[in-house]
Amino acid sequence: MLLETLIAAGVTLVMLSVAVPMVIRSARIWKQTRHQQLAADELSGQLDRLIAMPAEPRRQAIEQLTVSPAIADVLHDATIDGTLVDDDDGKRIELSLQWTRDGDPLPVTLVAWINPLPTTSAESSSPDEPNSDEPNSDDAEPAENDQEADQ
Repeated sequence: MLLETLIAAGVTLVMLSVAVPMVIRSARIWKQTRHQQLAADELSGQLDRLIAMPAEPRRQAIEQLTVSPAIADVLHDATIDGTLVDDDDGKRIELSLQWTRDGDPLPVTLVAWINPLPTTSAESSSPDEPNSDEPNSDDAEPAENDQEADQ
C-alpha cells in the first residue's frame, strides 16, 4: 500500500512537472497572439483612415502617425512608422508597428495600395464575361426558320 502511494505521488509529480510549463507557455503564446492581432487591427484602422484622405493631408498624416491610446496601454513602448512608396509596383502605404517583446521579432507590417496599377483589357476580361469582339447570343437576329415558326 505504501509502495503504491509513493508510485502514485511520483507519477503525479512527473505529470505536474510536464504540464505546468506547458500551461505557462500556452498562456504566453495566447498573449503574443492577442498582441499580434491588436497590432494588425491598429494598422488596418490607420491604413483605412489614410487611404480615404486626399494626397497632401495623407502625406502630413503619415509623418505624424501615433499609436492610439488603447493600443499604447496594451503594447508597451509601441511605435508606428509609415512610408509612402511610389515605384513600379504602384503607389502604396507601408505601415509597421513595433513594441517591446521577448527576443528581437520583426515589426507587424501592413501594406495598402492607393492607386492600383490599371489592368490591361486582356487581363480584365474573365471567362464568364462575353468578349466584345464576339456576337452576343442575346443580340443575334433570329434565324428565318424561327420567324416562319412564329407565324
